[in-house]
Amino acid sequence: MTQLQQRKPNPLTLFVVILIGCSGIAILPAIAENYTGDFLTNGVGGRALGLGGAYVSIADDATATYWNPAGIAGVSDNYQFCLMHAARRSGLGAFNYISGTKQILPKLNLGLSWIRAGVDDIPIYPLIPAFDPNISADERRNVAKNRPRESDFTPAGYLNDSENAYILTLATGWVVSQSWWDNFGRDSLPPEFMVGLNAKWISQRLNSGDLDLYNYSSWGYGFDAGLLIRLPDFNALFGLENFGGMSFGINLQDISKTTLTWNTLSAPKESIPANWNIGVAYSHDRVFNRKLIFSYQWQQRYGGQSHLGVEYQISTPLALRIGYRDNRLTSGIGIHVRQFRLDYALLFGDLISTHFLSLLWNF
Repeated sequence: MTQLQQRKPNPLTLFVVILIGCSGIAILPAIAENYTGDFLTNGVGGRALGLGGAYVSIADDATATYWNPAGIAGVSDNYQFCLMHAARRSGLGAFNYISGTKQILPKLNLGLSWIRAGVDDIPIYPLIPAFDPNISADERRNVAKNRPRESDFTPAGYLNDSENAYILTLATGWVVSQSWWDNFGRDSLPPEFMVGLNAKWISQRLNSGDLDLYNYSSWGYGFDAGLLIRLPDFNALFGLENFGGMSFGINLQDISKTTLTWNTLSAPKESIPANWNIGVAYSHDRVFNRKLIFSYQWQQRYGGQSHLGVEYQISTPLALRIGYRDNRLTSGIGIHVRQFRLDYALLFGDLISTHFLSLLWNF
């Protein structure tokens, strides 16, 4: 073992470095229950994020594996893929997402997705006398060995933080029989019901290479369940023609009390709190001859958060979006050309705004 590896780091310095680098990993047990798995609350997909994350009741593409697993039952394409990238904290961290869906049986769709959040190349500093809380200001001033030196600020190594979630989604749906629905006596499209389930494996890793003292990891698994109901119009139920349609969605996340276990000697455990999202969306295809969508979603985690979104299709390939998410404004734009859709979203922040870019491909 090298001399560098034998040196014990200053616990305070180590805590500060890890806290800055870990994008929401809670190291202290007192806060672990609140922020464990926090990277999973960021959201995915440029369209959904441009709508302020109010997507649980829309969820009509491959990103439904995150927003509402039931939604992939309504994806009619043979295959659909989504890729997303976001540079966070002015490029210090990255957030990536990839997903795909396929119909494997006449009434059963399969989805696979991967979410990764990470911060790389965080410098590690061992014991630095200038930062030792046991050394007084007078001792630093009067004792030469306690004064900071240039060599004290040379990193002993670098720490990489990586948080990953791998998700398997299964969903099915059914439509009310048109012949039975016609008994209401008016021309109308029948409602559609979809249900879905996620099984996910989550891992977190702090890796410093040869500095084994800084290598930690945890893992766990959990489950989500979703329901999505779409009512294309209100002709049959209320006799309201040209009123538009509505959809209702609910996503129950971590219903199994997802628990992550660390690989240290004491093997501490952190639990991701159960969370549920419920929402409603209204759509109309003839607002100035273009499609308009209003969406609202309420999220239970963190004391409750409201999400709002509006999308207006100003031309066949172009859609504009604006949203509200946890006291933050969002905006976005979508361009749909043939089997591709490019979506961009901007989340405004107090100090730093985050840009999200995603590509949806169906065939």
